[in-house]
Amino acid sequence: MTSGKLEIEPLVREGASERLVHRLLGMVKAGNLKPGDRLPGERELAGLFNVSRPTIREAVKALIVLGVLKSRHGDGIFVSPLEAADLLGPISFFLSLRDVEIERLYDARALIEGEIAARAAERATEADADELDQFIAQQENVLADPVAYREVDTRLHRRLAEIADNPFLARAAESMNVLGLEFRKIASETAEVIAGSVNDHKRIVAGLRARDANAARTAMREHMERVLTTTKRAERHQETS
Repeated sequence: MTSGKLEIEPLVREGASERLVHRLLGMVKAGNLKPGDRLPGERELAGLFNVSRPTIREAVKALIVLGVLKSRHGDGIFVSPLEAADLLGPISFFLSLRDVEIERLYDARALIEGEIAARAAERATEADADELDQFIAQQENVLADPVAYREVDTRLHRRLAEIADNPFLARAAESMNVLGLEFRKIASETAEVIAGSVNDHKRIVAGLRARDANAARTAMREHMERVLTTTKRAERHQETS
């Protein structure tokens, strides 16, 4: 896109960076900036919006974090394809900036992943259930290897979200899974705890095979409750040891 195609009113300087973010988002929404369009250079944008170049840099960085813009080395700044799931990418960054209360984290995970399991049960084919059973079989082979277990666990939950077919739910679940990983490292160190989670996964997949959304949702929520309980128990043990 060339600057001649942009009809821009200058921004007032108070809160200029935030205003610029909202203005650019509005231009994307209205179609004045389309996926693949290249933004004018920093100096030109500063002149068009009547703001400083540092203000332009700050706003552009914010929109890159949000996934609205992408930087191509040597080519400039472009409008992203704006896939729905990509726009939720920063949620894990946002959550990581706050004091995390594990109870609230797993309350949210139970709600979101419970709904993912329910929707997956409504959509899953026998082949989907067979694929999830393969993940479970892999987990049973690594009961004594927490690192390997967590890697397969992540793939299993990701596949469930794909079957549920809602990119917003999938990205939110993945972000919270990433955030909770450090907590889970504390809890999932024993074969007994891992075996309990594997049994939970079997119940979830059984709900999918039966196309029973309520059963799948309940099994997932109980799974999250188990993870919360074992994590808090492990934390208490660390504090007293």
